[in-house]
Amino acid sequence: MDAAPLAQGLTVLVVDDEPLAVTQMEWLLAADPQAGEVFTASDARAAEQLLQTQQVDVVLLDIHMPAMSGLALARRLREESPNEGEGEDGASTPSPQVVFVTADAHPAVEAFELEARDYLLKPVRAERLAEALRRAAAAQQTARPERADPVRVSVLQGDSTVLVNLQDIRWVQAHGDYARLHTQAGTYLLRAPLAELEDQWEVHGFLRTHRSSMVNLAHVRRVTRRQGRMLVEVTGAELEVSRRLMPQVRERLEERRL
Repeated sequence: MDAAPLAQGLTVLVVDDEPLAVTQMEWLLAADPQAGEVFTASDARAAEQLLQTQQVDVVLLDIHMPAMSGLALARRLREESPNEGEGEDGASTPSPQVVFVTADAHPAVEAFELEARDYLLKPVRAERLAEALRRAAAAQQTARPERADPVRVSVLQGDSTVLVNLQDIRWVQAHGDYARLHTQAGTYLLRAPLAELEDQWEVHGFLRTHRSSMVNLAHVRRVTRRQGRMLVEVTGAELEVSRRLMPQVRERLEERRL
């Protein structure tokens, strides 16, 4: 493991068991103004040890490596992310953004499930690496937003008015002139057409998947493709994406790299 100080920017950890691949990535990073200090590790276990002592913004992670695979390391980082460490000032330290760098396109679906920020195929082009770093930087800036009151929507339940946190809504189903909101606690009817909610809630991470449904991207667990159909899975439901909306859904999922 070694470190090569560059201009200030993102702190990057390159993890690859092929020395030539590491050298090529260091060369690309040296030419990218977004990259700052660059660390390298020859396997996932060495990378894990380094991450215990160094704060890293982005991990450029190979998948197929001896002992522990890149997917296994990413899974560990994801499991640890809810219990982020603390810096010297007591502030929480965000988990690094993971960008897979591999010659194998097959694990892309699993990488998506592990919330990888991007998926680069070798040989890596400078413009694709720059785009991956831009995505990682944007995600880093929004990783620890200032605490704010949750956005809530009021719905009628019998004779009572219930306030539901918008981010607790997993998906929304068209129900005539109403919309049925699906949450862990149950379902609620809101007097508003789906088209109106689509416009209002897009900025909060909701995405229309079908003329009769809309999903909260924060609750998407899996995306599968079967015989030309796209299915988006949230807890308790599997929503089909209409053919007309497939390009839009695919683009939004690419942007977020859930």
